Amino acid sequence: MKPIHLLLFISFFFSTELFSQQGFGGMVDRAKQAMMDLGNRSSRKPKPITIQGTHYFNEDFEVATLDYFGTELNDKGFMRYNAFRDEIEMASTTTQNESDLILMQSKDIVPVISGEKYIYIPHRLEDGRAHIGYLILLYEGKKNTVYIKRKKVFMEEVVARTGLENPFPPRFVDEVKIYVSKNGDTPIPLRTKKKIVASFFKENSDQVRKFIKANRLKVSEPKAIIKIFEFADNL
Repeated sequence: MKPIHLLLFISFFFSTELFSQQGFGGMVDRAKQAMMDLGNRSSRKPKPITIQGTHYFNEDFEVATLDYFGTELNDKGFMRYNAFRDEIEMASTTTQNESDLILMQSKDIVPVISGEKYIYIPHRLEDGRAHIGYLILLYEGKKNTVYIKRKKVFMEEVVARTGLENPFPPRFVDEVKIYVSKNGDTPIPLRTKKKIVASFFKENSDQVRKFIKANRLKVSEPKAIIKIFEFADNL
């Protein structure tokens, strides 16, 4: 799809607030068509009730905007992140519970949901394999760009073999990782251990280590990671 055509479709989609205030009329049909062109329909089965947890860190559809080819669009829509499928789901209202409409995945279409910017880019997994998916921009400095990846991982049921073991039902568990891109390179995971985080900065590692200790920072917390990279950027 050509950029100008997609931009028109995006504009129609983010007219939700307008037609909700002025009445549906013919604009509903145009908005629905725009949503179909902007997103992809995904057929999926309902989650079995025996599985604990959900695909989402936040199940609500939140107010969202789009950065399109580097331009922030003024209009707003409603989206949420499916952390199991690594998809952005779109809805016409915040009260919607389910949606099979998925935002196109492109590095040039960047959703901003409740202030968090989801960027669809290549990155490295812990085992070194290349992968492409959404990373959330956490900090953008002079040398380093820091991202966070929130993922839901499915765990199979564990049956207790003896009375000394605990059974576990099938469930979704949280997995949160920090990724860092140095000088524009492909983002790689950064283990949130004090020594590992400090050693990332090489010749400045001692200063960073002292900064972490002096400020009693917990490197497992995203806010602490931001402070550390801000400090290191000014060394």
